[in-house]
Amino acid sequence: MFKDYILAFRQLSDRPFWKSVLWASILSILTFVGIMIVGWSACGWLFDHLLSYFDFLDEGSWMKNTFRFIVGVFIFLIGFLFFGSIHTAYMGIFIDQIIDAIQAKHYPEISLRPAPKIHTSIIIAIRLIVLSFIINILASPLFLLGWFFPPVGMAMQILVNGYLLGKEYSATVETRLPRNTDHQKKSYTLYGAVGAALWMVPIANFFSPLLICTSVFHGMVRKNNA
Repeated sequence: MFKDYILAFRQLSDRPFWKSVLWASILSILTFVGIMIVGWSACGWLFDHLLSYFDFLDEGSWMKNTFRFIVGVFIFLIGFLFFGSIHTAYMGIFIDQIIDAIQAKHYPEISLRPAPKIHTSIIIAIRLIVLSFIINILASPLFLLGWFFPPVGMAMQILVNGYLLGKEYSATVETRLPRNTDHQKKSYTLYGAVGAALWMVPIANFFSPLLICTSVFHGMVRKNNA
């Protein structure tokens, strides 16, 4: 796995790689800001409506401001947990360019199957967003509780998202490999876990999906040629 990640890091300077990261990052940031604005507005309206039943909570009271602060922090944490999923989904739209670039540079002897149509890539990206959203929302109470014990919360987040990312990217790569490839069942959770850990590192999180896909591609081809 480490060898596969090293190969992935070495190819980051290739034009298809940084171009895909740039566009996916711009779209992800715009989406993230939109979600934060809508989420804050919706929660703010609901929050004010519920607290209107408590007369002792006057506008500007320290208790009301404290509640608002807690809600704001919670929304930001949920958005932070979900940002990696948004970025990963947008990267999925460009992922076939990445796979083609890896094959051309490292495995010219392999004939890849044609890339799916753009609408298929978009559907796959939306599926990943929805699946990741559901899983992270369901697990968010455990994530937030685990942050009181940082090693536990961090490990849970990495493992859950690592499993999801490893499974999704191995399935994506498998659709492009030759039909006669021997697809032995293998878990790529560790590959996804390394990428999920990079989600928590500023700047590196923009390259995380790219590195997962590239390393998984190397791992699957190397396993087949072993």
